[in-house]
Amino acid sequence: MKVLFWFRKSEAKNQIINSDPVGSIQCRIIIETEDLEIGSTKISCPKSQWDSINQILVGNSQRIGKANKRLAEVSTGLLRLFDILNTKYDHVSPQIVKEYYLSKRKFTYSIKEISTAFLEHRQKQATQKAITFSTYNVNKNYSRHILDFASKIAVVKPVQIPNNFFSELFEFMIDDNRSGERFARKVSCFAKQMLSWAKRKGMCPNLGCLQEIMPGKAESEDYIDTTHLSISQLEALYTFDFQNLVETGHISVQSANTLSEERDAFVFNCFTGMHHCDYSKKEFLIEPYLGALFLRGKRQKTKKQFSIKLLEPAVEILKRYNNELRQLPVKSNQKRNDTLKQIAVYTGIPLRLTTKVARKTFCDLAINEMLMSGDDVAACLGLTSTKYLKNYGRVREKRLLKTMKSWGELKVAS
Repeated sequence: MKVLFWFRKSEAKNQIINSDPVGSIQCRIIIETEDLEIGSTKISCPKSQWDSINQILVGNSQRIGKANKRLAEVSTGLLRLFDILNTKYDHVSPQIVKEYYLSKRKFTYSIKEISTAFLEHRQKQATQKAITFSTYNVNKNYSRHILDFASKIAVVKPVQIPNNFFSELFEFMIDDNRSGERFARKVSCFAKQMLSWAKRKGMCPNLGCLQEIMPGKAESEDYIDTTHLSISQLEALYTFDFQNLVETGHISVQSANTLSEERDAFVFNCFTGMHHCDYSKKEFLIEPYLGALFLRGKRQKTKKQFSIKLLEPAVEILKRYNNELRQLPVKSNQKRNDTLKQIAVYTGIPLRLTTKVARKTFCDLAINEMLMSGDDVAACLGLTSTKYLKNYGRVREKRLLKTMKSWGELKVAS
């Protein structure tokens, strides 16, 4: 890298034409064929005092001596910085040198600072529609778990991260009762994505954990979680009276109301298959058609239209809230999932209830109970194709018993 200084004439209007112009000494750097201006050295002088060949000010005054000392310090500092950056990056560009020199980048970042910077990057991607805002919000949730884990094991800076960081994070998610294996793996994979990005940006060194084999099982059709409620479990949940727990002294009236509202929201989504973000936005309509009520809207993530016939329990829930969609209870996804954990305990449902389970319950009802086609179910869920339907449900024996004819029936039909 070369450090060069040059004279820039002042643009002040009070300078006399054809006189010895006054200006400032500017700095630029050149790396291979790339060059970039660093900015002013804060040194001013008449043009006649600047020796561009020897890169110094000429003269014997004390002021000129201090100025030349300043130029030497700037040059030495930039060259030393370049040497240090070569140990951090595979390629050091003039822009990287400038950002560190002007303190727009730091050599030491905390895990929290890296997380904040990466989320800002993801937010920009969402604004540019490279990802959806729904994905960005999921990323924020992942980041929260990562920071909680880092705090628990007293890891503040990247250099403190152990080589088995992702495995430990995976176990933390499960042991702390935060998630199952599938979600824990997603959080671990996001942590690796975040730290890999930080390495590319020079915010952390090449960590040993980045070579770690990711914990858990990779997504496969055999491993995909299609947890859902059975009809009997859904009926038990729908009819459960939380006020009975108040009378027995197990919970307060306020808690009973909170649990009842979340139960209503969850059951409503079990019969509509709506994603949490779509349900929360309430940008859908209820319209009558030939004696039935239909819910119509557009999926935020896929921009696909969906239309669903409301079954009796969903209609009954609407009535509880004065048939006003806006009055249906809404909370953040995290708060909903926390409340659903309590609901599962109080109602005796042996499942880890989450907002996603409601969507998967709808899918199972549609495929295996109502015998709807894959195309129709995908349309109701607002999916772009049936390719992604496997993430929500699968064909069970119950459907096959109803749809597959017996040998005797086949012979008669032939």
